[in-house]
Amino acid sequence: MLETKSIEKQYILELKRGSYKAFDIIYSMYVQRLYGFIFKLTKSEEETKEIVQETFVKLWTSRDNISTETSFQSYLFTIAKNSAINKFRATVNSPVFVDYIHYLNEDKLSENNIAQLLDYDDFRSRLEHAKKYLSNSQLNIFELCKELGYTNADAAEKLNLSEQTIKNQLSAALKILREKMSSSAFLFAIFFL
Repeated sequence: MLETKSIEKQYILELKRGSYKAFDIIYSMYVQRLYGFIFKLTKSEEETKEIVQETFVKLWTSRDNISTETSFQSYLFTIAKNSAINKFRATVNSPVFVDYIHYLNEDKLSENNIAQLLDYDDFRSRLEHAKKYLSNSQLNIFELCKELGYTNADAAEKLNLSEQTIKNQLSAALKILREKMSSSAFLFAIFFL
């Protein structure tokens, strides 16, 4: 195991120096694990392939920033997870997704998408329960900024508070909600972070 880590560290050092061969070897070492990790999140082969490719492109372009003192696997999987979250956020904010939500709300549900709706309903239910742990101020600010789309400045004006107070209270609210919703962390990150 120690020898494997030493070899991997050598490839990482060579990658940092711009070695295509080291990049290919690291790609071969991690592509299957990364694919499996991302596929569990996306459930889509096409999106998984895109995210894995994007992850390795980012690895190459930011190779100077790789630390040999920290876990390379964690670094690589964090790039992949962030790429997946960005892709989900783009999907959630796209007009097509908005149309899809309208479609679901018009009771045109098939048995296949009932499960998807129940997942979202479960998430919303957990969120409502977690919001009970917020102070009144934190709750108002969270709902204005994260659920209604107010900017910090708009929320500050509406609530007659400073922008810094809004930022502080929102940060505290998000911390509490992340802790209370750890089992739904991925959906929480997509919608609110």
